[in-house]
Amino acid sequence: MSIGDGRTAGGAETGAAALKASTGAQLRKIRLDRGLSLTEVAQRAEVTKGFLSQLERGLTSVSVPTLLRVCEVLGIGVGELFAYPDEQVVDGGNRIGIGGEGVAEYLLTPVGATAFQVFRSVIEPGGGTGGPYRLDTATIFAMGLSGSTRLIVGGETRILSEGASTSFSGQTLHQFDNPGTTVSEVLWVLSPPLPRAARGPA
Repeated sequence: MSIGDGRTAGGAETGAAALKASTGAQLRKIRLDRGLSLTEVAQRAEVTKGFLSQLERGLTSVSVPTLLRVCEVLGIGVGELFAYPDEQVVDGGNRIGIGGEGVAEYLLTPVGATAFQVFRSVIEPGGGTGGPYRLDTATIFAMGLSGSTRLIVGGETRILSEGASTSFSGQTLHQFDNPGTTVSEVLWVLSPPLPRAARGPA
C-alpha cells in the first residue's frame, strides 16, 4: 500500500505537502479567531515562534505530541483538524494529519459515527509518531495489517505483525514506529472518537 494514494507501494511524501498546508491554514485561522499571537501560542506549546510559523505555512512536519500541545493551547481537539467522510460507504478513507514523520493516516468512519472511530496508518520504514503521547479517548484497539510496527505502551513494547492485535487505554502514554525495511500498516479503532473540542479552557 502507498502512503500517497493507499493503492501502490512507496511515495511517503505524495499528498503530504497539501495536507501540511491545509492543517497549517486551519491552525492559523483558529489562532487568529482566538486572538492569540504566534509568540503566545509558541510559548504555551513549548515550541519556537519560527517553528510555529513554519507549521502554519505548511513548511514543516510536526510530531504527534507537539501537534497535540498546539491543539490544547488553541482549545481544540485534534479531531477538529480532520476531514470527515460524509458517505456511508467509505472508499479508502480521507487522509488526515495527526502528526508524525513518514506516516499517512486515513479516517475510515463517517462524520456521523459517535461510538467509535477507525483509522488506517501507513508507515514508511523509519517513520513514526516522533514521541509518546496520550489521546482523549477511553480505549484503543490496534491490529497489524502488513509489515511490522513497533508499538510502545506505558514503556512496554508490543510488535504488531500482520494479524496481531492489542488493546490499551488512550490515556496511557504510547507511541509507534516502523523499525523495518518495508512499509507497515495498522488499523486503529478508538472508542469513543477523538473529540473536536478540548475538554478544558485554552
